[in-house]
Amino acid sequence: MFNVVTDTKYLILAVMISLLSLNSCSGSGDKAKAQALLDSATEAFQNGDYTKALELTDSLRSAYPSEIDIRREALHLSTRATEGLTLKRLETADSLLAVLGVRGDSLSRLVRFVENPIEGYYVAGNVKDGNIVGSNGLQARLSPSGDFYMISSLKAKQVKSTSVTVECNGERATTSTIAHDGERNDRSMGAEIITFMAPECDTVAVFIAKHVNQPMTLTFNGTSAYKMPLPKAQAQNIATLYDYAVTLRRAKLASLEKEKLTRAIDISRTQAAKTFVEKTEDEE
Repeated sequence: MFNVVTDTKYLILAVMISLLSLNSCSGSGDKAKAQALLDSATEAFQNGDYTKALELTDSLRSAYPSEIDIRREALHLSTRATEGLTLKRLETADSLLAVLGVRGDSLSRLVRFVENPIEGYYVAGNVKDGNIVGSNGLQARLSPSGDFYMISSLKAKQVKSTSVTVECNGERATTSTIAHDGERNDRSMGAEIITFMAPECDTVAVFIAKHVNQPMTLTFNGTSAYKMPLPKAQAQNIATLYDYAVTLRRAKLASLEKEKLTRAIDISRTQAAKTFVEKTEDEE
């Protein structure tokens, strides 16, 4: 009986030693693989391939959760790669903002501000006067806050208009329909006046800008219809003001993107400082 018990103890001990040995070998293999991934990520980072560096560090942390020390180094490297990637995006945003700034300054010389008791607005510089009421056609305007809108005016004929269409070479674009309400669609001043906000007339503005040097037809749509050539001066003015509005909007978005990226860089640098692991001489 004694020998059986003793043999059993030796057998259990042998199995435990074997398992420990296997775990040791497995752990050593995992460490080598994790280190290889870290080395590849470091090389990608040094070559400026921050996207690849982030992909490799993410793979390392996912595949080898038990390699704590290497994962710490990978975390630090990923924060630096994130900073590098964000710096690249910031450079792009800076360049775009500079280009848009130059274009905006150039276009600003082609527009002028019209005083109005309710709210002033911008029109193209060569518009004879800001008031289109009492004439026939379209006029683009820009609010002080940069909101683009268009106004249609029809005096030649009563059609109870609710929208307008612009045509050229078999193509066309139509505004949204604005029901008569005495405000945005007004017929009390001897003409049919409709105010179209940007989402309601964007497609028409883009269409006019695309065909600005070609003859276009303007149609007032209502219970009946009235067609007329879109005056070339009106087309040019609309194209100019829409270009200016789009440039201002893009510049505003680029400025916001720059602010966001600048904050992201500060966060990345703070995280990099927190995750920095100083190696001992033996580890180096």
